[in-house]
Amino acid sequence: MASELLALKKASGLSFAQLSQKTHYAKSSWERWVNGKQFPPRHAVESLAGLCGTPSAQLLGLWDRAQAEREAGGVPGAGAEGAEQASDAGGAPDEGGVRETADSPSRGRRSRFLRWAAVLVPVLVGGALVAWFTLGLGSTSAAPQPSPSVKVAGPQTGCKGAACEGRDPKKMNCGADAVTVRTGSIPKDLVIELRYSRACQAAWGRISFAEIGATVVVNNSDGAAQADVVHFDRDVYSPLIAAPDDGSVWVCAALPKDKARSCTGRFIPSQEED
Repeated sequence: MASELLALKKASGLSFAQLSQKTHYAKSSWERWVNGKQFPPRHAVESLAGLCGTPSAQLLGLWDRAQAEREAGGVPGAGAEGAEQASDAGGAPDEGGVRETADSPSRGRRSRFLRWAAVLVPVLVGGALVAWFTLGLGSTSAAPQPSPSVKVAGPQTGCKGAACEGRDPKKMNCGADAVTVRTGSIPKDLVIELRYSRACQAAWGRISFAEIGATVVVNNSDGAAQADVVHFDRDVYSPLIAAPDDGSVWVCAALPKDKARSCTGRFIPSQEED
């Protein structure tokens, strides 16, 4: 989603400060959304499309797809994404870009919470100390027990590595943990993305804002390739290709009747995974 917003921002020629002035969102919020640090709210995407004179249906369709992938992968807050519009009363924006007035419900709830916390915290801390020493838990004779490690299972996927070759990323649920690891573009025509799933150990290519007949090809260092063509609408994604840890993957795209291709940089999972 960030690559689409970046393409629109470049096309508009507006700075982050100008975007903030023309919309209901803070400059810092636009910077996070456009640079991929935070997933944007749907209304912000629609607002940017309107500023650029771009039909919003296609862009919102991409947003809906990305939101569905986030929800499928259990991303925190994915079901309540977005920020409220700024108030004319002039409240200061918080870290999420939402402006809050002095009499807003959220501020009232926060004030009540702080008052209760001021009363309850000393009581709870005092009670915990009494229990600590009464039960002998304060003794240094007993060695502390190590906390058991908890392993968080990844998303359930339908394939892994070479078994994913040529299969659909959606049907294999590889989009559940997928991230865009490389981007590129053919100026003023389309946006190219390399999508990677750690759970599937596979990657695929996606192009947006294209035209019928545009092609996308995903390649890996083992010499394999998968491709697809825009048959209708303005976007398409390729089938899966294996993305081994020590290998590399990349995506290329071309416009109809154009032999020249534009490609992203190479992505090597073992060098960039956490």
